[in-house]
Amino acid sequence: MSVAHDMTLVAMLAPEDAAWLGRWRTLPGFEACEAEGHVWVRGSTNHGRWALMPALDRFIADDSGRLTREGDLVPVRRLPEAIWMRLPDFLKVRPPAAALPAQSVMPLAWALVPSREYREPALLTLSFEAFATWGLSAPSVRLKNLKFAKSDDGRACVRGPVLPSLPGVSWCVEKGVATPAGWALPRGVTAALVAVSLKLAPHALALVHEDASVEVLPDEAFVEATRSALRQSLHQEEAH
Repeated sequence: MSVAHDMTLVAMLAPEDAAWLGRWRTLPGFEACEAEGHVWVRGSTNHGRWALMPALDRFIADDSGRLTREGDLVPVRRLPEAIWMRLPDFLKVRPPAAALPAQSVMPLAWALVPSREYREPALLTLSFEAFATWGLSAPSVRLKNLKFAKSDDGRACVRGPVLPSLPGVSWCVEKGVATPAGWALPRGVTAALVAVSLKLAPHALALVHEDASVEVLPDEAFVEATRSALRQSLHQEEAH
């Protein structure tokens, strides 16, 4: 049996991860839309590095628009009915995601590189709703030693020695400098050097994104991940 070399892949992303697609804006054939509270992107397997995309779900699309999860055989849904746009046009009209409660957001003069070694993640960014739903039903021992910061756009940044097994972006942390799992600082650039250049305060946290943008979160942005704190944050979100 011959294997198709050019399938249409479809990925579903959290809205705050749409900026990740900026690195693909010059590649041909990619389209994106916003539907059902998520960002959707579709394109050919011949372009892009799909495995690195921070997708919540991934599918293969057939000619009739039916979607089958990668590795499965049975379609589970259809392409969302929305206005699909060329990726460069979609990124132009979509408003930028709000930052976490950061002191500063600034670009660096270099970009991250693929990591050559495995490091244990110590941080997770994900949907606050997903984190709160998990936290309110998880055993209290699972919340122990976890802290979280919540953004106005619905993201949560969770840190602790044992992170929840939830969809999101995992980060590795060294000397207060966090990089996405699978990525590392370029050769010659150390976490200590980054901390000094950012004038990072004690216990503050710098999230260095793949595109070299940085979010610096003060220690006071984090609270203990107790059920009462999660409920209070949910109520504040509903009030808005």
